[in-house]
Amino acid sequence: MKKHLVFVYGTLRKGGSNAHFLQNAKCIEHGCYTEGQLYDTGLGYPALVPEKDKWVTGELYEVSTRELEQLDELEDFVENRADNLYDRVRVKVNTTNIIEEAFVYVMRIKKSHYVSIVENDWLKYLNK
Repeated sequence: MKKHLVFVYGTLRKGGSNAHFLQNAKCIEHGCYTEGQLYDTGLGYPALVPEKDKWVTGELYEVSTRELEQLDELEDFVENRADNLYDRVRVKVNTTNIIEEAFVYVMRIKKSHYVSIVENDWLKYLNK
């Protein structure tokens, strides 16, 4: 069975409202980072926008193809669809020991009303 690495930064993180989607996935690391800036969409979930020299805190999971399909459904991502809210792209993820390549869901278009999350950590932002 094929496995995929996925970096999660918002509601899919441990303690997040959608963490149950990853209950059977293997957590590779809880405190890892990828480049980008997080924004509060005002809808109960964050958006990651790629940005150099800024680091988003998240978690790295190993998921099955079926679990990846479920995440695509949750994020309303359809491959090659022009009007996806999020794109699933490959990024470099810095873990404690190595740099991994993983999928991440990034926001296609940042809306002007989105609020920048200074901490670049969704769970810290929610708990402040």
